[in-house]
Amino acid sequence: MKSDDRSEAERFGRRLRQLDQVLYSKELGRPYTDAELAAEIGTSPSQVNNLRNGKSVARTDRAVRLASFYGVQAEYFVLPEGHPYVTQVDEHLNAVRKEREGVPLERGNRTAGQTAASVGDNAQVRGIAEDLAELPPEMLDTVGSIVNQLRRAIGLSPRSHGKGPK
Repeated sequence: MKSDDRSEAERFGRRLRQLDQVLYSKELGRPYTDAELAAEIGTSPSQVNNLRNGKSVARTDRAVRLASFYGVQAEYFVLPEGHPYVTQVDEHLNAVRKEREGVPLERGNRTAGQTAASVGDNAQVRGIAEDLAELPPEMLDTVGSIVNQLRRAIGLSPRSHGKGPK
């Protein structure tokens, strides 16, 4: 393998490992095995192992399937370090990693007259948000309705909470 091919394979493997270590289903609770990932992209477990270990680069069709599986553009595997898209994906992976470790994420655009710093320091607000994140999806509509009732009670406009205009 030529030096350029080796560095491309190493980059591919490093980025695949980054995706793999962070983006797996909550239910699974662990990265995918070589066999599980191979079944998803239509190759052998040994080929997945070679990809992860930077020994080869996936064919275009398999790179596209991998990218789709992990929710990134296929170019992520081959773009140079420092490229804006690579930086964006890496920042997203760091945010997901922090969330899994229980580190609260910063959130912009705070409302209700509080600054981002005062809301960010409010353990009660943070605790309620974390509790909401654990509720089943069918309960979130009810919580959204209650929040809108409270907003109306203090003179604020209701929000759609991601469900579109009401």
